Amino acid sequence: MAQTGNESSKLIHIAMKPSQPESADLNAAEMKLLFPSPVIYFDWPGSEALNLALRDVVLVRRETTSGVVKTNRGGWQSDTDLQDWQDPASQQLVARMLTLAREYVARQIGRHDPAFETGWKIRAWANVNERGHFNRTHDHLGRYSFFSGVYYVNVGDIESGLAGGGRTRFEDWTRVAIDVNQNDDTLRRDYLMTPKNGRMLMFPASLMHSVETYDGNTQRITIAFNLYHPGFSVPRLEAHLQQADWWWTNFRGLMVLKRKVPEKLYALSLLPKQVLARRVSNPLSLKAWRAHLSTALSHATALASEHFEARRNA
Repeated sequence: MAQTGNESSKLIHIAMKPSQPESADLNAAEMKLLFPSPVIYFDWPGSEALNLALRDVVLVRRETTSGVVKTNRGGWQSDTDLQDWQDPASQQLVARMLTLAREYVARQIGRHDPAFETGWKIRAWANVNERGHFNRTHDHLGRYSFFSGVYYVNVGDIESGLAGGGRTRFEDWTRVAIDVNQNDDTLRRDYLMTPKNGRMLMFPASLMHSVETYDGNTQRITIAFNLYHPGFSVPRLEAHLQQADWWWTNFRGLMVLKRKVPEKLYALSLLPKQVLARRVSNPLSLKAWRAHLSTALSHATALASEHFEARRNA
């Protein structure tokens, strides 16, 4: 028998009625916490003499080289060649990096494997920060950078664990939704590592992190490093790198032109202040002046980029 219009509407209405929740014991539901980020840290005993020697070595390098500007905003960062410095303090620190790396791997795989006793590649660099300096959010992941670390040589004069002490912030970029009403703390999934003289930490190079602004009055010195071992691989690393390269290769002009012209003009306006803010290592040397101007321009450019990024995110 054919259905009338009213009967058809009634059937559709019944079919669309929300079903009643079933009575069930949800305690049986299982929740898995997937893909943890292993972070290890260790306070090396008897580090006072080593830290003093490292401080002297780093400060001498700071006086004789202009440094580089990457994620550092202010401060001085050496080239990534500390592993090749031939002084005893630097070589002792490299030995500590390798020792902790082997322990870090053993904790993850559940055993000490002789395959990881050798074969490591290290790139390390020194950082000197003073009041107002910080490092913006970044990671270290690359084809030859699977693990990263930090060693605190001199954490400065801010009481341990307090804001303003240049704490390392490990940032939550998993994009997992969080309850913004709980304690009104939207950053509670971030983790703040307390700096401490002689403390070394190691973490996946892909883990996003930053360094809070340092507000102390004495110099803050750290040494960062990246590690690679052919016995490890990063899942989908090539796809990640190719995707980034594809966007940059195909849309570089569109991405850069509109944004960079105002940034460069703003950077030029900051240049005089950056020139005056830094001491020339050798005022009588033309080479020293060129390095000085290059470093000042790098800092001005980085600050301009930070300024415009903050405006875009406001």
